Amino acid sequence: MANADLEIIKNLSQAAGNLYDGAVDDKGEPLKMGLTRESLPVTDRRYIDGGKVRFAGDQIIVTYEAQIPLSDVHKDGINGFQNKMNDMIQNLVKQLKKNYKSIAGKAVTLTPLDDDSKVHVDYVSRQRTLVTAHRNYKIGGLSEVMSASEDDEKERSISDTYRKFLEQGGFGKRPKNDTRPKNA
Repeated sequence: MANADLEIIKNLSQAAGNLYDGAVDDKGEPLKMGLTRESLPVTDRRYIDGGKVRFAGDQIIVTYEAQIPLSDVHKDGINGFQNKMNDMIQNLVKQLKKNYKSIAGKAVTLTPLDDDSKVHVDYVSRQRTLVTAHRNYKIGGLSEVMSASEDDEKERSISDTYRKFLEQGGFGKRPKNDTRPKNA
């Protein structure tokens, strides 16, 4: 991996570090990310609403988690709820790009790989659900990043010392000094 690639990923990680609840900008003002928690009173911190990122090769996976009333999940139908989750993830990506530009001094391109985000709704109670939505983006500006595919894993060879270690033990083999009955 080139130093330029490492610098892009490091800056994206640092930009994602500013997505937490209560993050402030250089002037000390709270960051506005377009999330639901920003419209709530400051005293009510029980609401779950936030985002995070993780990296996989040349991709960044943006995740949005929220505690949403069950009635809001069903209110606009499945397409309306899907669009709402896409908008929330897009708000996180917009803030991520903004944070990246302030850190690195240049813009980063994040291209979505799927048409829609993947949404998982967990039933908590008759009133509440826990929603997790994620979407994969290709990071622009990276050189060719190789990820291990299944074919590459099959071609990999095991070193002789590791193979010898595996042959010593054996699941189902019993040592010579084992005096237990055969059926034990």
